[in-house]
Amino acid sequence: METMFTEELRQSVEAASGGKQTVLRTDKGQATYMNIIPKFRMEDIHPTLGTGVHPAFLVGGVEKDEILIGTYLAVIRDGEALSLPGQDPATSINFDVAHALCLAAGEGFHLTTNWEWAAIALQVAAKGHDVRGNTSYGKSHSHPDERGTKVNGSNRTLTGSGPATWRHDGTEHGIADMVGNIWEWVGGLKLVGGRFVMPADNDFVLPEAQWPASEVCLEGINGTPRFSASTSCRGWFNQTFKGLAGVDGHPSADSLKQAMLCPLAAMDIPGHFWADTSEGFEALPFRGGSWDSGSNAGLAALDLDGGRSDACSALGFRPAFIR
Repeated sequence: METMFTEELRQSVEAASGGKQTVLRTDKGQATYMNIIPKFRMEDIHPTLGTGVHPAFLVGGVEKDEILIGTYLAVIRDGEALSLPGQDPATSINFDVAHALCLAAGEGFHLTTNWEWAAIALQVAAKGHDVRGNTSYGKSHSHPDERGTKVNGSNRTLTGSGPATWRHDGTEHGIADMVGNIWEWVGGLKLVGGRFVMPADNDFVLPEAQWPASEVCLEGINGTPRFSASTSCRGWFNQTFKGLAGVDGHPSADSLKQAMLCPLAAMDIPGHFWADTSEGFEALPFRGGSWDSGSNAGLAALDLDGGRSDACSALGFRPAFIR
């Protein structure tokens, strides 16, 4: 497909989507399709989420009116990460390469962050959308009549080729493939020796060395992860997201809920959680699930047991943008 940006393309996408989507121009003049997510306050989502603007709309303390998220999983064209429809999504790319390819598109472009993913997931859950996707070899595991167009010789599906139920808002103009198809690297979060490390807000340009460590750790009791002030029982753990022990009453409880790292009792957001809390191990996150994840996939699905060098045919990424 033609990938060069034109004003006519931007205008046509904005008109067709009623302003939900736009097309941005990269440094090399290429087109990348984005969904516009307006700023919202936590109390508008749920009273137990805290108050104020969600951290996804704060960059180094500066409030932003909107964030722009790739409508489609990333593909690579001329050294830039692009969001394009009807493509085989880029895979077998490690965290650092995915991060660099997003930055290469120009100022404001970046790898979708965990704060951004969480903001979308919480908003979707508050509206009661059941987001599905390619979770069973080209189709939905729960609704097998829902299918995307499979990539030749693969169980992946072409970006955005599934039905509207595979979009974040249940419409044909929503963000595609956040559930299933391939796992997605997200930035702005890591788990180091069981302790969460992340920026206080969506400061996507803040160097990792400056990310603060959270007061909260993960530890395992009888093989089940729970939140605590320290990690005394280390290892590899997994649990449904809604089955994680909550942190209500802890000073960091609101932040963890806002980052979709612990569940809200009032919201049942599908997805499974994996973590490796081995001493000194640095885990980088990927979210959403893949084509073989079945019921383990979902907007709450989070894998924190892989390193930054991980790369496989079921792992990709998505660009984002903030002005």
